[in-house]
Amino acid sequence: MITTLRLGPLALPTYPVLLILGFYLGLWLAAKTAGRRGMHPDHLYNAGFYAVLAGLVAGRLGHVLRFAAAYREDPLSVFTPNWLAFEPVAAVLAAAVVLVGYVRRHRLPPAMFLDALSLGALLTLAVLALADGLNGRAWGMPTMLPWAIVQWDVSRHPVQYYELIGTGLVLSLLWAWLPRLAAGQVALAAVAGYAGVRLLVDAFRDRPAVIGDGFRLTQVIALVVLLVALMMFYQTQKRPADDGEGPSS
Repeated sequence: MITTLRLGPLALPTYPVLLILGFYLGLWLAAKTAGRRGMHPDHLYNAGFYAVLAGLVAGRLGHVLRFAAAYREDPLSVFTPNWLAFEPVAAVLAAAVVLVGYVRRHRLPPAMFLDALSLGALLTLAVLALADGLNGRAWGMPTMLPWAIVQWDVSRHPVQYYELIGTGLVLSLLWAWLPRLAAGQVALAAVAGYAGVRLLVDAFRDRPAVIGDGFRLTQVIALVVLLVALMMFYQTQKRPADDGEGPSS
């Protein structure tokens, strides 16, 4: 594990550094994708910046509201740079509201916007998988395979790097196929591809949340998302043909 980057006298924690790097790389790729889709790249930079800012504020406020009693005892702790004092659901909802508002205000084509955003999100998720691997987060099950990595004195599946490779492969394929896919299909394929990666990779994660007769919760969610995304993708492929089969007047 590499939890710290040393640059001369500076010691920087790798997780927040890679988190910030992943965000900027994701925006960069989203902007590049927007340009290939005929949309001005600045829209992705602007919308992404506003969404992340709203997400950070909402995520912290959500944590403050959830643990209001503790914050009343120490009000200044609201401003403590603690990465764990964060409510991801509140952050995602706030970011989504900002993105929808931006698209409506500037009258952007939603499907093209989602296409660009989805490829940027895949790159960000790949960088986060790398950050998890370097920091020993979301570790894998014990294994004796030759490519196992040692975490917490146990040889384990490098699930973080499985996810990194799988997400990178999906991203590379979609980037190559971008000219062949209609507006909206890239986003659906990205969702389906990442869900497929998680469906496979999460089979090797240690200490998963389970439901029913031992089914892994993340795999169940990934399977449902994968099937829905594939069905929607199929509908986008057959719609032009169906539209042309109607009776002529």
